Amino acid sequence: MKTRDAVIEYQKVLDDSGTLIKDLDLVDPVSALYLEFQATNGSTSNKGNFLSDVITKIEITDGSEVLYSLSLAQLEALYFYKTKRVPALFPSEWASGITRHGVYLLFGRYLWDPTYNMDFRRWTNPQLKITSNLAAITDVGVTGFTTGTLKGTVVAKVMEDVASAPSYLQAKEIEPFTSASSGEKRVDLWLDYPYRLLVLRAHKQQSDVDEIITDAKLTADADKYVMFNRKVKQLDAEALNEFGVGRFKHDIFTQHQAAFRLLFNKEPFYTPLSWEDATPEIIGARYFWSSEGKLDITDNAGTAITSDMKITGWEEGHALHATLPIPLGILDVPQTWFDPRPYKKLELVLTQAVASAACSVFCEQVR
Repeated sequence: MKTRDAVIEYQKVLDDSGTLIKDLDLVDPVSALYLEFQATNGSTSNKGNFLSDVITKIEITDGSEVLYSLSLAQLEALYFYKTKRVPALFPSEWASGITRHGVYLLFGRYLWDPTYNMDFRRWTNPQLKITSNLAAITDVGVTGFTTGTLKGTVVAKVMEDVASAPSYLQAKEIEPFTSASSGEKRVDLWLDYPYRLLVLRAHKQQSDVDEIITDAKLTADADKYVMFNRKVKQLDAEALNEFGVGRFKHDIFTQHQAAFRLLFNKEPFYTPLSWEDATPEIIGARYFWSSEGKLDITDNAGTAITSDMKITGWEEGHALHATLPIPLGILDVPQTWFDPRPYKKLELVLTQAVASAACSVFCEQVR
């Protein structure tokens, strides 16, 4: 097998709010698309506002048919669960700083998978669509992203002298919803293609995934077959055991006991490595939990430092972007993946306990 990189776009300026559309006319099988985004922070700061939030949809379509569709946050989480590695995340809150995220959109189980890949010649008019909203979290300006600075790079990882695979792994969002303080949320799952992985996202700072959604049940044909009926806390513990923890460099802009946002939801920790050195400072952990952290920052006399300062550190944890992975079989063994086609109705039943969390269910299937 020979491989090559086909650069589709390099640092293409994206609209603050809009959709980039690119034809995908490659004639050899594609193992993955490498997607990289960067933007410049405002002149004051850009706190708790990540590129994962502002790339709201990444789609591959063929006319009106959707072949792949996730947000950047969902894609980054999926990549972590497929590879057990954190994507290339370099978030920064610093004034006028550049923040950058890069991730593979994998059509197979791993990069250069010969069994599953994408042959765009199977489709009539395949296109990549990237939707951006630079003001999704914070208005564009001095305390958000700077207008006109969002850029995207797209590189196709192409396989030569390899037969086109009959199938690829598609990922799609099934349903987004806002959580309620109680009651069940029922999500109808599709019955078209075998499932490899389900992922639940439930994000709200100061709440763990398992506090927002306490129970998860996968039921077919009115409980004729129940694949699982579990506490989310237990499923999360199994996910930690299976996928481990991740770590990435994170530049924050904060002061004594001011809350800052973390990308990991469960067991997060932030370790400062270096910081502005105007006076001798002492930095210690106040708390890190549920996508949020605080530091104690004082001078050497113990006086709190109450103006924001630049800090570089490592963020560690699991449940990236407040997600819970639920494998539906052995991830590397296709024969074990769950086939829904024998059933007439398939539901994911979720028990809610915390209101106003941003939730979604997305999946990876064989197509």
